[in-house]
Amino acid sequence: MFKARILTSIGLIFGVFGLTHFASNLVVVAVFTGVLFLSGLEWAAMAGLQLFRTRLAFAVLLCVLSCFGIYGLSPGFDSAIQYWLGVYCLLFWGSISIWICYYQMGAPAVKNQLVLCCLGMLVLLPFFLSIVLIWRSGPIGFLTLILVVSAVDVFAFLGGRKWGKSKFVSLVSPGKTWAGVKVGFLGALIVGNLLYLSFEEFLSLKFFLYWNLTLISTIFAAILGDLLESMVKRFGNIKNSGVVLPGHGGVLDRIDSLCAAAPVFLFFNSMFLGS
Repeated sequence: MFKARILTSIGLIFGVFGLTHFASNLVVVAVFTGVLFLSGLEWAAMAGLQLFRTRLAFAVLLCVLSCFGIYGLSPGFDSAIQYWLGVYCLLFWGSISIWICYYQMGAPAVKNQLVLCCLGMLVLLPFFLSIVLIWRSGPIGFLTLILVVSAVDVFAFLGGRKWGKSKFVSLVSPGKTWAGVKVGFLGALIVGNLLYLSFEEFLSLKFFLYWNLTLISTIFAAILGDLLESMVKRFGNIKNSGVVLPGHGGVLDRIDSLCAAAPVFLFFNSMFLGS
C-alpha cells in the first residue's frame, strides 16, 4: 500500500508539472472538468445514491454548473468573484469547523441524501472556480498551492507514522493524530516559506507577514477539507471515496484538502499579494 501510494504520488507530481508547462488553457480546463466529474461521481456515492444513473446525473449537473461558472469568469469580473468566493470560504468553512466539533462531541450523523448532495455542490463548485482562477493568475501560484497542500498531507502522514499516539478527532477521522497534524502544519509552513524565497518581487517584511498569514489560513483550510471528507465517509461507513488512485483511494481522497484550501488561498493571495 505504501509503495503504491508513493508511485501514484510521483505520477501525479509529473502530471501536475506537465500540465503547468506543456498544456494549453483548453486542455487544463478539460482536465479540471474531468477531475470535477470524477469527484462528483464519488461524492454522490458517499451521499448514499445507489443507482449509477443518479450518480452520473449529479456529476453531469456539477459540470454543467461549472460551465456557467467559467462563462462568468471574464477578466473584468475576476476581482468581484474572488471577493465573493472569499466571503463564502470564511462563512462556509467556519461553519464546517463548528459542525466537525459538534460531530466529535456526539452529534448524530447526517444521512439525508439531498442534504449531502447540496453539501457536495457547496464544496466542489467553489473549488473548481477557485482552481481555474488560480491557474489563470499564472502557473506559479497554482504550483505553490499544490506543493503546500501536498506538504500538509505528506508531513502529516510521516509524522503520524513516527510519533502518532494521541488521536486528533477520533470520531471524524480515526487515523489522524495530534502529532500528524502538528508535523503536517509545520512541514507545510516550512515548504511554503522556502517557496516564498523564489518570489523576488515580494521579498519584504510586509509581504513576508502577508504570505505567512496566507499560508496559515490555507493550511488550516486544507486540514478542514480533509476532515470534512472523512466525516462524510463516516456517515456512510465508507473507507475510501473510490479506487481510481492506487494507494490513495479515489479522486476525492486526493483533492479533499484542495477543495477547502483553493478558495482560501485565492482570497488571501488576491487580498495581500494582488494576484
